[in-house]
Amino acid sequence: MLDYQNQKKWNSELDPWQSPIKLDLKMAEQVKLAAQPLQAETSYQFTSIEHRGNNLQFNGSGRIRLLGRSFIFKQLHFHFPAEHYLNEHQFPCEWHFVHQDTIGHLAVIAFTVKIGDEMLSLNPFYQAFNLAEGQKTNFFAELDLATMLAGQKEGFYNYLGSLTTPPLTRGVEWWVATTPLSATSEQLERLAQLFSSANARDCQPLLKRPIKLYAAQKH
Repeated sequence: MLDYQNQKKWNSELDPWQSPIKLDLKMAEQVKLAAQPLQAETSYQFTSIEHRGNNLQFNGSGRIRLLGRSFIFKQLHFHFPAEHYLNEHQFPCEWHFVHQDTIGHLAVIAFTVKIGDEMLSLNPFYQAFNLAEGQKTNFFAELDLATMLAGQKEGFYNYLGSLTTPPLTRGVEWWVATTPLSATSEQLERLAQLFSSANARDCQPLLKRPIKLYAAQKH
């Protein structure tokens, strides 16, 4: 299990462009496109869930296009609290959809979560899962990611960073939604009840890396 209280001990030989970071409109180059930059090619089909010590990992399949490039969905997991800050605000939770292309490049689509109304499509993921560390079991659910993407009218921040857990792999393409998803406090409590502490990595230095905000033109 990762020790989030001693993150400086994770690795001392890192590429400088690490994740997560603090994002806001002032730092981003805004890019307007004719269509949404993220296009789901299929729905996402989930088949199993496993307790990874500091997290639950939902495994499945699906495909998405990121600026026209096809990526395969690998797994979904969460962080409490959110790892990315949006306009100086930290939300209580963040979901990470991890993808990989055919030559091994990683891309993560991140959605922060605010306290509010429940989203029916995400209800299966907010169960009180009865799993111990290291256990894996069947988990069958379908998620229409296209609907979630369509709700992001203000677009996605895009930057180059890393995984946020060891081995902190560099060269990861990040797409962070500008508009948080919504969940009730009860839903978030059920999801977090298996874990005794936070599992969010500290924000990392920006170091003048380019940040873009991609959004579809409003008609």
